[in-house]
Amino acid sequence: MPYARANGLSLYYEMEGEPDAPHLLLISGLGGDHRGWHPLSSRLRDSFRVVSFDNRDSGLSQRAEGPYTIRDMAEDVAGLLGELAIARTHVVGLSMGGAIAQELAISFPHLVDRLVLLATFDAGDPRATELFRGFAALTRALPREEFLRVTLPWIYTYQDYQIPGLVDQAVKERVEDSLYQEPDAYDRQMEATIAFHSRERLHAISCPTLLVFGEDDIMTPLRFARELVRGIRGSRLVILEGAGHSFRRTRGGEVAALIDAFLKDWALPRPTSHRP
Repeated sequence: MPYARANGLSLYYEMEGEPDAPHLLLISGLGGDHRGWHPLSSRLRDSFRVVSFDNRDSGLSQRAEGPYTIRDMAEDVAGLLGELAIARTHVVGLSMGGAIAQELAISFPHLVDRLVLLATFDAGDPRATELFRGFAALTRALPREEFLRVTLPWIYTYQDYQIPGLVDQAVKERVEDSLYQEPDAYDRQMEATIAFHSRERLHAISCPTLLVFGEDDIMTPLRFARELVRGIRGSRLVILEGAGHSFRRTRGGEVAALIDAFLKDWALPRPTSHRP
């Protein structure tokens, strides 16, 4: 299995697509790993050299020995790109991965060509802190399936719950997941997420940036989208009508098409099925 040594840690990664295609790096959210990108990477690998990896404390990557920050995780990414001899890449980040992607674009701008931020945030708040720490407590208090049944309504919309088998399949996959994140690892990623704050530094993001948010996302609601659009000069926002935080899974085809169009042509056509 492919591993790279980055920022003192062993990180698992995968690469898909033609070696001479433009690079596209995918950064996962809290508790996620490279497998969650398959609905998008399978559609994007025909045009890009797609790199997905597991953040520290996730999937097949090394577990941390103590607390860390989103800046530390961005340094992991910079180290990974160096190990893979990738001088510059497009970057897509989801949720916590969007925070890492922002930090990468702010602190290592020479590495980022174009930036796509999916369902993310620019600063924590008391509500999010209580929510995430509540989730952390529940991971220890409840059996895995019960924990998922309690928390997935924050990820999936009421429309999603009307699709036969969608949520049940998601629960089944996670219950049987051999790489399911340990509570201590979740805690460390969660605390890094809570402490992240980029609002006063967003002006430093100079690369073309696309934001994609779900209209019905209650984990990263549209108030975060408004702050990001206000702070990132020239950024473009697309809102997916009726979508929640899980749109990477439920609307993978639409999201992949948006990313593909954005990375190939900054002058995106105005999509009729999305509210700008």
